[in-house]
Amino acid sequence: MYGDNAGGYHITNLLFHIANTLLLFFLLNKMTGALYRSAFVAALFALHPLHVESVAWVSERKDVLSAFFWVLTMWAYANYSRSQNWKQYMIVIFLFALGLMAKPMLVTLPFILLLMDYWPLGRMKLGKNISVNDFSTEKKSLLSLLLEKMPLFLLTLFSCVITFVAQNKYHAVISLQDISLSQRICNTLNSYAGYLEKTFWFHNLGVFYTYPDKFNSLEVAGAVLLIILLTSLVAIFIKKTPYLAVGWFWYLGTLIPVIGLVQVGSQAMADRYTYIPLIGIFIMLSWGLPVLLSGIRYGKYVNLFVATVFITTVATASYHRVQIWENNFTLFGHAIEFDKRKYIAYHILGYNAAKYGDNEKALYYYYETLKINPKYDPAYVHAGNVLQKMGKLDDAINCYLKALRINNKSAEAQYNLGIALILKNRFPEAINHFTESLKINPDDADVHNNLGIALIKTGKIKEGLGHFQQSLHLNPDNLEFQKNVSVALNMVKNSR
Repeated sequence: MYGDNAGGYHITNLLFHIANTLLLFFLLNKMTGALYRSAFVAALFALHPLHVESVAWVSERKDVLSAFFWVLTMWAYANYSRSQNWKQYMIVIFLFALGLMAKPMLVTLPFILLLMDYWPLGRMKLGKNISVNDFSTEKKSLLSLLLEKMPLFLLTLFSCVITFVAQNKYHAVISLQDISLSQRICNTLNSYAGYLEKTFWFHNLGVFYTYPDKFNSLEVAGAVLLIILLTSLVAIFIKKTPYLAVGWFWYLGTLIPVIGLVQVGSQAMADRYTYIPLIGIFIMLSWGLPVLLSGIRYGKYVNLFVATVFITTVATASYHRVQIWENNFTLFGHAIEFDKRKYIAYHILGYNAAKYGDNEKALYYYYETLKINPKYDPAYVHAGNVLQKMGKLDDAINCYLKALRINNKSAEAQYNLGIALILKNRFPEAINHFTESLKINPDDADVHNNLGIALIKTGKIKEGLGHFQQSLHLNPDNLEFQKNVSVALNMVKNSR
């Protein structure tokens, strides 16, 4: 739609974010009748610096799009809770399915709807009526409300299975051998506390939070105590202040898919993961602060002052955060200043320098990466790629071999080493490494094509033709693959 115009994609993300903000405001106001509190939640959602990543990063369209369907699903559910009309419920299912297709993180939404049944809808039959509006025309038991959501739970289960299979197929799921269960639990606890810290103290926001080699036992213990304390407090006061419990369990629950118990990718945390979960914290603040300040003199004005200061602070922080997202160099240059380990930031700066043809600077960044983390094999691979472009084939081969000594399952290292060996006319060795690459990633058309070239160079024309044909099967529109198949067919005919 926008072609090479990046601005169009950014505007689309921004429009979705604005739509999500407005929908959230109108939904909360509709369910609670609390105009100013709903507006405060919406303002924090719109302006918080933790949400910059989801909006500024074009690739995170799935965040703003899935949140759009999240809020629409909640809206449809609120309508259903009032009417009890099965047609309204079909709309809930439809919107939820669309949201899951946008991003599987929405798997927790049925549980959030159950929280909504408690507050603010007041549908749950637990003695005291805590509905704050006129939605609760009919009370239901917890079991009835769970059974009512069975179609949504089935969609959740289906989405979880499909997502796990897909991520596992492409080796995105990190095994327990690489990150142990105890490490994951420690990171989960630290992340819950860390996101809370960044909600209120956002001076140390990063773009990539590297997984720590070791966990500080005092930090983990502090996170455990914080979670237990807050959970206990909201449980004790759940009848008087149900919104605190709903907000807190919203926060805890919606983070579960991305908290790291099932680890996808190498990051310990990510700002984008808070796009929906922080709504729970904002609800706690918006409904909790007026109650907390109601007992003091001029509490109404103090509440207004606190809200104004908080909104102004997050807006200012977001403005500065957006400047950092101007381009890859400003973004990861900032990350180098922030991240103590910083090797990921150096690596990405190297990748971008290489992309723009600055080979010397790219090598500098890659070598800085390896100074910090000598076992980070992608840096060796990409340094090898730069050296290969510069014609330093022996140095490139050395880099690829170092990468493979660290990780012999790197399809990229095997493939690029094969390319360098072809350029050195070392075809039998190239064949071995292309073959290893295909064992890891059998559907890579480029590897099949280059393996075909190496085989033909060693006189194995029929085998080479087979790989050319496989590359063309995987990518039928590639002109080079078409040409190679044609040439190989002629060679086979002439050899008879």
